[in-house]
Amino acid sequence: MSSKTKKTIHAVNLGIVKYGDTSLIANCYTLEYGLQSYMLKGILSRGKKKNHRALFEPLTLLEFEASKNKENKIGYLDEAKITYVFTSIPYNLTKKALVLFLAEIIHQVAREEQGPNKLLFDYIEKKLIWLDTNHSLSLFHLKIMLDVTKYIGFYPNISNSYKPYFDLETGCFTSIKPEKNFIENPLKKYFIQLLGIDFDMIGKIRILKKDKIKLLNQVITYFELHLQQFKPPKSLEILNEIFKVP
Repeated sequence: MSSKTKKTIHAVNLGIVKYGDTSLIANCYTLEYGLQSYMLKGILSRGKKKNHRALFEPLTLLEFEASKNKENKIGYLDEAKITYVFTSIPYNLTKKALVLFLAEIIHQVAREEQGPNKLLFDYIEKKLIWLDTNHSLSLFHLKIMLDVTKYIGFYPNISNSYKPYFDLETGCFTSIKPEKNFIENPLKKYFIQLLGIDFDMIGKIRILKKDKIKLLNQVITYFELHLQQFKPPKSLEILNEIFKVP
């Protein structure tokens, strides 16, 4: 690979897969190219190496030199460095569970985007730093999922939010009760609050654990209906178990 084709890449690490006995493949969402995969050859071996396993924890913010991968090919990266050092996420069980959940969400969104999305990348980077420095965690995952839809084309139409039902298939509020896949009160009340509130205020919303789980399942259904390949995250059950009533 010619050094002339390389450029500085800004990335969010979404996860790793073991390859052989000593190597890993890192799946990254990059500012420059969207979803990319990189071989970390020999990273698990003993001795001196350019990169260390600790750099590739889920949703770590990274910078490295690399070229754009050819379609469906795995690339290689030069020495990576962390651009923002998390001070609380690695030591907080709830935040770690949130990160695992969001890594799955972002991976699926990035896979369907099939290219760079600067606004989405900047949003994710900003909110990861917010997560690291704040403690209002109860509705963070729901808020970030709803906000992400702004950048990928199916943000809920809130112009008729006074109507009793939100149709998950059309993304609109309606007076006519849909046959399936809809949100109504009391979940509708929390849904509207989340759409209209700033991140710094999400701790003000009081919602029972059972309603939080129901609303999250509805938002996941919303993603399934609007993203062709989207599937419920494997970490969903763990996340629901960790969260308690505020």
